[in-house]
Order: sequence, then C-alpha cells, then structure tokens
Amino acid sequence: MSFEVIHPGFLSTIQDYGRFNHGMHGMSQSGVMDEHAYCWGNHLLGNRFGDAVIEINFGGLILEAQIDTFIAVTGADFDFKINDKLAQMWCNVQIYQGDILSWGNPKIGVRAYLAVKGGLNTPILFDSRSVNLREQIGAKLTRGDKLPYKLFKKTTFRSIPTKYFPNYKKDVVLRLLPTYQFNDFDIKQRQLFFQQDYTVTKDSDRTGCRLNGTPISGKNSRMISEGISYGSVEITTDGLPIILLKDTPNIGGYPKIGTVFSLDLSKLAQRHPNTKVSFELMSVEQAQQKRKEFNTFFKINITP
Repeated sequence: MSFEVIHPGFLSTIQDYGRFNHGMHGMSQSGVMDEHAYCWGNHLLGNRFGDAVIEINFGGLILEAQIDTFIAVTGADFDFKINDKLAQMWCNVQIYQGDILSWGNPKIGVRAYLAVKGGLNTPILFDSRSVNLREQIGAKLTRGDKLPYKLFKKTTFRSIPTKYFPNYKKDVVLRLLPTYQFNDFDIKQRQLFFQQDYTVTKDSDRTGCRLNGTPISGKNSRMISEGISYGSVEITTDGLPIILLKDTPNIGGYPKIGTVFSLDLSKLAQRHPNTKVSFELMSVEQAQQKRKEFNTFFKINITP
C-alpha cells in the first residue's frame, strides 16, 4: 500500500542519499539538499541511511496514508499536521490508515522531509530513487500519485537530542577548503572574499546558490571547462560566487576559490533569500575528522 498524493504542494520530490558512480555519464549527484535533516529522519525510524524520503519545498503537500506505519518529519517548519492537528517533528510518530498528513506555509526554513519506516519504495533510476528535474530523471509529485511503503505497527520511540536541533534563523558561516585555484586570487581579493557578508539571492535553486556582495577578481574570469563537484564555489565573470549544489552539472568553466565543507551545505539548504552568508577557512584534516564522525554515527557507507 502507499501514500496517496491529495495535493503536491509547491514542489515535492522523492530523494535519497544521491546518485553516485554516474558522473562519467554526465549525471549530477542529486539527492537530498539537507543531509542533516534527512539522516536524522531515517535514523529516528531505524532505517538504512540511504532510504528514500519526500523532500518538501515551501510546503503545501497533503497526503493520505493507506496503511498503518511510522513516520518522522524533519527540516523546515511548515505547520505539519495529522488530521488537522499539529504534530510533532524530529521524532517518530505512528500514523494509521486514512490519516491525512499536511504541510502548510513556511514558518522557518525552506525544505521539510518526510521519512517513513522502511523507506519509500519508488522506482530506482540509475542506482537511485532521487528525482532530478533538470536532467529529466523522474518527476515531481502530482495529484493522485501513489508512493509505496510497508506496513509497520511497532517500533521504538526515538527523538532528536536538543543539542542537534538546527536553528534556521541564524546567518550562516560556511567553512571553506581551498582548491588548487585558491592562489589565482591575490591576497587582497581573498581578504575581500572572507571579510564580507554575502546575501543569498532569489535565483538560488537545487543547482546552485547565488550570492550577492562586493565582487572579487582573479587571474582568469573564464577558463576551459573542467570537472566540478558538489560544494564548489565558482567566481563568475561578474565577480560573485555561486555555490554548486546537488543538481549541478559535473563540468564548468569558472575559477573556483574553494569547496564548502559538505555538512555546512545542509545549513545553506534551509536559508531564504537575503540571508547573510560568510566564509572561513577549514583544513582538510578538520573536514575529514568531522565527516568521519558524522558518517560513523549515521552508518553512512558509500562505495565508489
């Protein structure tokens, strides 16, 4: 049995941990934008780290449950309700056949996540259930869609420890690992980059986050296209940064001043336009240690 989509909302898609091993075919990584919220949702239910969820952008989604199970809702606060009554987030919750789940207008954050016990059993395309609209892999949810999941009547209650609750209202400091093109920007330009507050523009999406601020310049404003990755910070011809996100292409022709530490990108995924963003340097050793701790806790195991 399944969830039935009564109303799809502004933009709701199926996402999992991402699409790996297909970069050679020109495919993006895809996957959830907020890894922190996603991993907690599956962890609270005892799911595998890569199980598929619904990523709900800006609310409006309404679902009907067709069998009993357990869910966890994490991420942005969209006044999540069960049968028109406010329901808890960041813990596992039992739902029953016929229950109506709904998400209203955004209060805090941009993206909410619905995880279900055992994961959503939607089609696998190129080793992932993740939808990528830019590459026409899968489709956004529409009225009448059926989203299969399994029957569960018992589970252990879990909730997120208070210290791990995110604050989506805060301005964001992104830790940056310098790339091999870092020194193509002279000291004065690097100082300007790190000492200013940028703002998130309304042109940001799952492909990239565009920032507005005082322009900087390097040796080259354009270059021969080369491989790029999730989190790369390109400096465009107008001197402003684009932070590349989950649906970015895998080649690009702008110089890159650095790469944002992967776990910080979850914070960026929940920020509205005009949020202030700044950067600070991070060592590779620090990033590896933080990443190892996160992966170990959530049992993340990606095999290239």
